[in-house]
Amino acid sequence: MKLSQICILSLVLASAIFVAFASEEGGMIFTKEDAKQTKYLDPSTADVNISFEDAKNKLISENPEVINESVHGELIDDENFGIIWRVSSKTTNGKSIFAGIDASNGEQLFVYDGSKNVKGKDSVSKDDALKIAEEYIKSRVSADKINDIELEYVNYIEPPADDLPGNYHVSYARIIRGIPSLSDGILLDVNAETGEVSSYDKSWSMSEEEIALIDTEPGVTDEKAVEILKEYMSNEPSIGEEKANTVKVISSNLVWKEDDEDKIHLAWWIRFMDSSFAKDATYPASVWIDAHSGEMLLFDYYRD
Repeated sequence: MKLSQICILSLVLASAIFVAFASEEGGMIFTKEDAKQTKYLDPSTADVNISFEDAKNKLISENPEVINESVHGELIDDENFGIIWRVSSKTTNGKSIFAGIDASNGEQLFVYDGSKNVKGKDSVSKDDALKIAEEYIKSRVSADKINDIELEYVNYIEPPADDLPGNYHVSYARIIRGIPSLSDGILLDVNAETGEVSSYDKSWSMSEEEIALIDTEPGVTDEKAVEILKEYMSNEPSIGEEKANTVKVISSNLVWKEDDEDKIHLAWWIRFMDSSFAKDATYPASVWIDAHSGEMLLFDYYRD
């Protein structure tokens, strides 16, 4: 989850918090390909279990440095998270926190914390960052969901300026019937100086009932999927048979993938390069092919 796709959720949320305060190589897609319009709800008529006051208290309890009087929020129907309270606040050091609280059960689904003072000196190791992420998740995810996630990667992100710390980007995939989901999982950022979790996103919307009806044994082998890929490339005027014949598969994995109509497919996710990629190319191309019908679900042929 293709740098452009894995970062869609981060970009959408970041744009929302920009008015309050000023990822890395792909493994998992945590959002749908196209961000949908957010719907604002009227708290006085919406049927929710969690009031704004409840959401406010949740934000304050999770973040003691919040200034009570500065907390504000709105009830929205979010494409990725459902009906949530989107709340933000200034903190005692003049910075800000932005979070999403589930309006049905009060769970904190995501948080962006810009409140920590830093000196721009990294002191947290990759192993330490992973332990911090694991402990943080255990404090926020139920035991049954803990058993349904799997570590994808831990990547260090260089700081944008010399006086700022770096971050560790930690990604977990949601596993359903032994196969990872490309729309669900947990994504955290750990501050490499303070060891604090600076952002947390949890997406958990893929339907287990729908997946229960899908055979997990593929009808199309990964070898056949590669043949479908090459045939597709050969028929593309901008690519052609010559390049298609140079395809080098980097990895091939079964995943759960949603299409543009939110229908779930068992798919082969194939990452590959061809002769048009530079030897030191950072990211391979990706394709998702239905593992039963052989249908091309998505062809992502981005090059540096």
